[in-house]
Amino acid sequence: MFSYIEGTLSRIDSVSIVIDVNGLGFHIYVPPSLVKSLKINKVYKIFVSFLLNNGVPILYGFLTEKERDLFELILNVSGIGPKIGIALISELGYEGVIKGIKSEDLDVLGGVSGVGKKRAKKLVLELKDKLIELEDTSQENRKLLAEILRKLGYNKNEIREVIEEIDLEGNSLEELVKISLKRLSKGNG
Repeated sequence: MFSYIEGTLSRIDSVSIVIDVNGLGFHIYVPPSLVKSLKINKVYKIFVSFLLNNGVPILYGFLTEKERDLFELILNVSGIGPKIGIALISELGYEGVIKGIKSEDLDVLGGVSGVGKKRAKKLVLELKDKLIELEDTSQENRKLLAEILRKLGYNKNEIREVIEEIDLEGNSLEELVKISLKRLSKGNG
């Protein structure tokens, strides 16, 4: 329903924020680690996940698309709810969650409040293959992006530099081409 909300931060508490968009305040639950880095009256773009909890609409927000996508992936695991998803991302960060799942580190994952060993095993079982698929997709996108940029007349060095600068995970090939072209045009302009 919503991909992101961009507006002025008008309120912060320990687990949520309010973003003002032209006089409309959106209440968004966020990882506690994010709260510490935000400032009132600044404009932020918050990537959101829209959920219904007993018929009540709730927004969960993150500073990056890949954190939001990981949160939604975590929620697909049976027995794992938004509180645990938020706790994982808040305590371990995006890279920490990915590394914990890929390396099957039950101590790290299970050490997050509310997770425990049983849920950590479930996370690893249900998400490890999906993360490998995501990694394979980003590798395939890397090859396709390089080929597209080469056909558009960019040299190998320009292509290598721009691909190293951008985040391949969590972006479609179309988005990657747009981002690359924007960066390449800035470099030439």
